[in-house]
Amino acid sequence: MQENLPATTQPGELVLDTSHDLHPDHLDPQHQQVQQNLAAGIIPVALAAFVILALIAAGWTLAVGGG
Repeated sequence: MQENLPATTQPGELVLDTSHDLHPDHLDPQHQQVQQNLAAGIIPVALAAFVILALIAAGWTLAVGGG
């Protein structure tokens, strides 16, 4: 009995090697090094901490001074 499968059985490469097709001034995206900007992560955290501390200070001031 012959099976009728939709998949092909021909061997082939799963991933195309396009790194040799790149222009000399282009970079292969898989081989680029990521340079993270530290300020981009610290600034939102610093702003959130400032807002929280400002709210705590305002609440403390109103509770102690207004009471």
